[in-house]
Amino acid sequence: MIVKLDDIAEIQFGPYEKGQDEGRIKYLLAGHFDDFYQPTIFTKSYIDSSEKTDRFLLQNNDVILAGKGQRIFAWAYNDTIGKAVPSSLFYILRAKVEFILGEYLAYYLNSQKMQFELKSIGAGATITSIPKKELEHLKLIIPSIDEQKRIIKLGNLLDRDVELTAKLLENKKDLKRGLINKLITNQISVTKTVKKS
Repeated sequence: MIVKLDDIAEIQFGPYEKGQDEGRIKYLLAGHFDDFYQPTIFTKSYIDSSEKTDRFLLQNNDVILAGKGQRIFAWAYNDTIGKAVPSSLFYILRAKVEFILGEYLAYYLNSQKMQFELKSIGAGATITSIPKKELEHLKLIIPSIDEQKRIIKLGNLLDRDVELTAKLLENKKDLKRGLINKLITNQISVTKTVKKS
């Protein structure tokens, strides 16, 4: 089924707030997300609950989409990170669960095809900025909920594989640095020579 984004989700920007060192609600900024589009660090980025901010609290099945800046990406909210409000850099996409799962929508928006399209409609002089009207009319291909679940499951497995591979590579780099350091400082010696082939 092909639908427009505003047919399956309510769309609004997050609020502009000044982050604090402490607070009850995480205030999400682009710098909080790693290369896998997962939130990581929340230092000095909290806000307190108020009438203004509470209406922007993320709910399960919500997706945030960076609508401005150098990095355009989507992330599906999960309540395991606690209460969170996205900054005004992000669109909040309140997906209608009867049509689309938030995790599927995030994977879909992060796909190569959609990233190209999002960057095209948001092309600015120096910084990408996606207009709300253009975003509302973005066409999406929505499979059945069962197919969305299968795609999410496979996507999560692949994300985990990439994450583990990256950690393994970092561990190998650390091992190499440590070994070379010990060799050049004579803490260990090379007892066998490597023959050139």
